[in-house]
Amino acid sequence: MSNSNTATANPWLDQDQVEALTGFKRPTKQIEALNQMMIPCKVRPDGSVVVFEADLTTDKPKTVEFKINA
Repeated sequence: MSNSNTATANPWLDQDQVEALTGFKRPTKQIEALNQMMIPCKVRPDGSVVVFEADLTTDKPKTVEFKINA
């Protein structure tokens, strides 16, 4: 059984994908980057970071509000 291409079988990103998304290898830095991007993540007992694919896509349009105080 090969585990190199199991990304389609799992609802979460593999560690290489998390590294590519965040630009970091260290879990603490990955968590910081994900928090800045407002992407929810979980931490496994071994300290590795889990990002669910469903949290990266949404059908809801993003709303942006600008308030100018005069």
